[in-house]
Amino acid sequence: MQFTFQLTARNETTTKRLLDRYGVSYRLFKRMADGHAITVKGKTVGNVPLASGDQVIFALPTDKPVVPADGNLDILFEDENWLVVNKPGGCASVPGPSNPRGSLLNVVAGYLVQQGYDAAQPAIITRLDRDTAGVVLVAKHPLAQARLDRLGVDQTVHKEYLAVVGGVVPQNWGRLEVALGRDQDGVHRRVDSAGQYARTDYVVLKRGQQATLVRCTLRTGRTHQIRVHMAYLGHPLVGDALYGGDVSVQEGQALLAQRLVFTDPFTNHTVDVQCPVPAALTRLL
Repeated sequence: MQFTFQLTARNETTTKRLLDRYGVSYRLFKRMADGHAITVKGKTVGNVPLASGDQVIFALPTDKPVVPADGNLDILFEDENWLVVNKPGGCASVPGPSNPRGSLLNVVAGYLVQQGYDAAQPAIITRLDRDTAGVVLVAKHPLAQARLDRLGVDQTVHKEYLAVVGGVVPQNWGRLEVALGRDQDGVHRRVDSAGQYARTDYVVLKRGQQATLVRCTLRTGRTHQIRVHMAYLGHPLVGDALYGGDVSVQEGQALLAQRLVFTDPFTNHTVDVQCPVPAALTRLL
């Protein structure tokens, strides 16, 4: 089974232009054309003229599958194009050199294979660090990824996190607009005026004697953004050894991707998904 779509031309156009308006990139169109996966009136075609009313059926290519793996998924939302899952801490979002088959992406591919798809090609849209738990948006196929990428993930997907940071944050709320860049070791990110623009908004939810629970809303999606911004503020995340957090209580940053909201480009419906807040997070206060 493949992911298959049908479009109808509303005026004179071409297959390439029609599919481009639907979010199909030039590269994806070429892969489908080379694979004889586009049909008009029962015939496989490439870029051909279309009359008003012509129907185009196309199947997504299966030439670059993700290696599937067995595993359990905590599914919070699902339709024919998207999955929203609750990622556990300690699980990588995508495969890496040291773990090419054990990531969340591999498990999603395994789930899609179980659903009957021949060669699954999911994509993680909102990638989380290994130790960060919570809500992750996954595109089931390359077209879903391409359509959201074209709209701009930062502009389309609203992301809220809960974090326990060290010390008592005095302000009730704040905005951090501090550019971030890659450090020389290639692992750390650092404040860098010549780096990429980054914005984090935060609100204090609860103060303890030695730590504070904050809700952080990402307006941009830079690597380690919340971790670096809160450390820059003087309140690194509890357990975040990479950026100076207190590891005496726990190892691994106290960070939860708790809520995700996006507008589905296929339906224009708003999808709003939240995951439960573990009691262990608030106990850190």
